[in-house]
Amino acid sequence: MARSDLTGKHKVRAQNVSHSNIKTKRWQKLNVQSRRIWVPELSRFVRLNVTTRDLRSIDKLGFWAFLTQTLDRRLSGAQGMTTDHMRGLFKKLGIEVVFEEAAGEHVHGPGCGHDAAS
Repeated sequence: MARSDLTGKHKVRAQNVSHSNIKTKRWQKLNVQSRRIWVPELSRFVRLNVTTRDLRSIDKLGFWAFLTQTLDRRLSGAQGMTTDHMRGLFKKLGIEVVFEEAAGEHVHGPGCGHDAAS
């Protein structure tokens, strides 16, 4: 599915409504394009899937300001942003980020301090 890497927007379900009020299902598709975007803070190009609305906002605000604004909005939103989406985005940007696990979830691995079997 075509999805914006920055805002997470994707196609949505809609209805065509005729003159006689008959409703038929359809998809509202976004104009998602793969673009090479120059990030001055990283001093390199990054290839991202973005909507044309995202491109206009990046031109107006700058990449880093738009990224922080959209991440704040997505993290505080009702749906939230999963860590998998964030990992994928930061991997594309080439930024190393370590996510803390939730309090109830412990992932066993090297250096965790005890055996994985116990």
